[in-house]
Amino acid sequence: MASTTPERVRSIAKHLSSLTDEQLQIIIDDAYQEVKSLDIKEEYEERLTRYLAAHLGSINIRQTQSESVGPMRKTYTAQSIDNNTGLKVTPYGQEYERLRNRLTAKARINLTVI
Repeated sequence: MASTTPERVRSIAKHLSSLTDEQLQIIIDDAYQEVKSLDIKEEYEERLTRYLAAHLGSINIRQTQSESVGPMRKTYTAQSIDNNTGLKVTPYGQEYERLRNRLTAKARINLTVI
């Protein structure tokens, strides 16, 4: 199985440290099932799984967007998933989509008729 680990997902998405290994493993398992359904080489499965898991885990984690010291103010990102954003809502989803598109693109044949 060419899956990834909670440590590898956290290495690219530090804000997911609030999730336990068990919680993150469930997200990884879901991401792996999605990746496994793609027609790609096994050598790319771990990377795609890692980015998709980071994306899925990030959807419900509020991340600090700005922070002030006096008078103690924090602003969080407000992420919402709808039909217009999908994978584009996180940088991890964007990278997953970029890789998936590149790896699943059908070979194009260039023919010149003489």
